[in-house]
Amino acid sequence: MVKIVHSRSDFVRLVLEGSPEEIQAFMGALPNALPPNARLDACEKVDERTLAGPEAINAFTIDENVEGEASEETIPADLALCDDCRREVLDGTNRRYGYPFTTCAQCGPRFTVIQDMPYERLRTTLSVFELCPDCRREYEEPGNRRFHAESIACPKCGPQLVLEDADGRRVDGSPLTQARAALARGEIVAVRGLGGFLLATDACNREALRRLRQRKNRPHKSFAVMARTIGLVRQFCLCDPVEEQLLISAEAPIVILDPHPAATHSPVLPIDLLSPDTETLGILLPTTSLQVLLAEPLAGDPIPPFDWLVMTSGNPGGEPVCISNSEARERLQGIADFFLFHDREINLRNEDSLCILQGGQPQLWRRARSYAPNPIRVAVPANRCVLAMGAELKNTIAMAYADQVVLSPHIGDLEANAAVVGLRQLVETLPRFVNRAPEVVAVDLHPDLHCTRMGREIAARWGLPTVEVQHHYAHAVAGLAEQGCETGLGLVFDDAGLGTDGHIWGAELLAVAPDRFQRLASFTGVPLPGGDDAIRRPARQLIGRCCSAGLKLPDVLRAQTGISEEEGRIWTRLCESQVNAPITHAAGRLLDSFSALLGLAPHTTSYEGQSLIRLEAAARRHLPGRETPVMCFRSEERGGMLWLDWSEAFAQLFEHPNRLAGEADAWAYAAHVAIADAATRMAVYGAARTGLRDIILSGGVFMNRMLTSFVMSRLESLDLTVRLHHATPPNDGCVALGQALVAGALAESAARPESFGWPHPENH
Repeated sequence: MVKIVHSRSDFVRLVLEGSPEEIQAFMGALPNALPPNARLDACEKVDERTLAGPEAINAFTIDENVEGEASEETIPADLALCDDCRREVLDGTNRRYGYPFTTCAQCGPRFTVIQDMPYERLRTTLSVFELCPDCRREYEEPGNRRFHAESIACPKCGPQLVLEDADGRRVDGSPLTQARAALARGEIVAVRGLGGFLLATDACNREALRRLRQRKNRPHKSFAVMARTIGLVRQFCLCDPVEEQLLISAEAPIVILDPHPAATHSPVLPIDLLSPDTETLGILLPTTSLQVLLAEPLAGDPIPPFDWLVMTSGNPGGEPVCISNSEARERLQGIADFFLFHDREINLRNEDSLCILQGGQPQLWRRARSYAPNPIRVAVPANRCVLAMGAELKNTIAMAYADQVVLSPHIGDLEANAAVVGLRQLVETLPRFVNRAPEVVAVDLHPDLHCTRMGREIAARWGLPTVEVQHHYAHAVAGLAEQGCETGLGLVFDDAGLGTDGHIWGAELLAVAPDRFQRLASFTGVPLPGGDDAIRRPARQLIGRCCSAGLKLPDVLRAQTGISEEEGRIWTRLCESQVNAPITHAAGRLLDSFSALLGLAPHTTSYEGQSLIRLEAAARRHLPGRETPVMCFRSEERGGMLWLDWSEAFAQLFEHPNRLAGEADAWAYAAHVAIADAATRMAVYGAARTGLRDIILSGGVFMNRMLTSFVMSRLESLDLTVRLHHATPPNDGCVALGQALVAGALAESAARPESFGWPHPENH
C-alpha cells in the first residue's frame, strides 16, 4: 500500500499504490493509527493517477529530501518519560537499568537541547556524546522505538550524574543513591532537570519545607509536589478522568487539584506548608528517568520510596530557573545543601507547564514544557511575518506566519535581569529556528516595558516597522483566535495594562476584530497611591477607594489594616494632588481592596496575585446555604460607554466595621457574586450595542475558578456563547499571540490598530 514516504520536518508525503477502495480504507484508518505523540493537522491529496503494469512501484522507500520546495521548520517540544522507558530504568535485566537519561523517540528532551534546525542530533547539545555500537544499532534500525531518537543514550556513551555538596566538593559513591540519602535526611537538593534546575526536598518533612521557604524567600507561594504514582494522587486528591489523563499524558503538566476533604489536615502531607494561601495542590508525576529514580530505590538502596517530593523551580524568589551548572552554583548558593549535576547541556530554558480544569476542560496557566513551542493554528492567515514581544509579566514571545503562530515557552517576569537575558536569547533564536525573517515587530502600547524597549531596539537594528497593540485588546484577540473566532466581545479582567487614554485599564469589555477594537464598558477609575507600592501593600488601595468615593476609612478598619494616621494622611494627599497616584480601572485592584478590607490580604504581598488568591480561598470556605450579604454597585452610561462604580460597596462595608473580620468568608463570597453580576451587566450592554454573541473571558482575574464559573453560568443563561482560554493562558502568557495576530492582520502602512473600524467613544 505505502510505497514511498517523503519525510521532512514540516510534513510527510505518502505515495500510495492500490485500488481506490484500498486507498480510501487506508485514509479512513490513518487518523486512528498514528504513532504515539504524532499529530495530524491536515491531510491533502496532491495528485492521483492510474498506473499501468510497468509503472507499478515495486519497493518501499523513504526519501528525506523533497526537492524544489521551501521548508517550514517545526520545532519539536520536549515530552515526558514514556511507559516503556520507565519500565526499562526499573528493570534489573535491562542495559539501561538505573540510567537517568533513558529516552526514546516518544519521550525526552527536544526543544531544550536544540542548537539549530532541522532537529537532528548533530545540531543538539547531545552531539558531544558519540553513540556506542548498541545505541548506534538502535538508532539506525527502522523497527526500533529508538530509530532516529536524537536524544538516545545509555550508561556507556551518554550523559552522567555528579553530586556536589554546598561547598563544591564532589560526593563519593553513587550520585543518585547519595542524593536520595540527602533527601531522606530532610536536606534540599538542587536537581538539574530537563529544562532547568529544580529544588527537591521531602514533601512530608515539615522542617525541610520551612527551611526551603526561608532560604528561597518564598513564604507563601505554593510548591509543586511530585507524586510517585497516579495511585497516590487518587488517594489524596479529587482527580476526575480529565485531570488524571493530563497527569499521565506525554505533556504531563503540573495539574492543580483539590485534596479530598479528609486530607486537608492530613499528617502525611502538610498542605498548610505546601500551599499556605489556598488548599489546592499543584501535582505532577515523574516526567524524566531521573525523577523516577529519585522517587524509586534501586536494588541495594536502603532508602524507601519517596511518595511525595517537592519539585519547585530552581531559582531565588522571582527569578528564572537556573540552567547551567555554574549558574546554579552561584545563584542557588545558600539555598541548596547538595547539587545533582549532569553534563547534558540545556540550551534553552523550559519550565514545567501548569494546568487546571476550567469549565470542564484543561486550561493552561503556564505554557511551557511539552506544549511550547508547538504552533497554534489560526483561521485567518497573517499578511506578513510578525515577531511579537509579549508582556512584562508572564512573558512569552511569538512568531506568526501563514496560518500558524509559534509561541515560545514561558520566559517569566521581566523585572529579573536573567529573564531579560532569556528573552533576548529567544528573540535571536526563534526566527532562525522557524526559518522565517520577521517583517514587523509587535510591541505593547506601554513605552517603558522591557519587552517594548527591546522590541523597538530590535526593529531598529533589523530595519523593521513596529506596531503597538493595546494590552487588553491583545488578550481578547488571543482568546478568541484559539477558539476559531475572528470577531467577538472580550471581557478582560486583570491587574494592569496601559490604555489608549493614558490610564491603567483592567476591567474591560471590548468589541474586537484582528484589525480594530472598541472599548464598551469598564470600572470607574480610582487613584492608586504610590503606584506599584500600592500593589505590594494592598491597604494603600483603600485610601484610593475612599478618596474616589468621598468616604472616610473608619478608625477601627484603618488600625486593623495596619495603616497609621500619618500614612493615611500622606496617601490621601497623593490621591488629591494626583502625584504618584495613577488612575486604575483594574478588576484586580478592586479585588485587592476587598481582600485588604476583609483582613485577608497580607500586610505586604510576597508574590503576584496573593491578595486575590486569599480572597477566592475565603469565598470557597463560605458553605452553600449560609446567609450571604448582597454587595451593592452602580452602573451608568456616559460618553457611549457603560461604567461600573463600586463606591456603594465600600460605603456598605464601612457601616459595620467591627463585624467584617468575623464575616470575611461571607463578604468574600458576596464580592465574587457582585463582580459576576457586574460582568454580566457589561456583557449584556456590549451585546446589545454590537450584536456580537461570542465572548471570551480573559485576563489573570479569570484564573479565579469561582468567579469564572459564576460569570459563565450567567452569560450562558442569556444565550451568549462563552469562550475560555485552553491552549494559551488567560494571564499575560497569551498576549504575544494577540499581538502577533493584530500586527499580522494590518496593512503594512498601518501603525495603530485603533485607527480602524469601530469609532472609539469618548473615554472618561
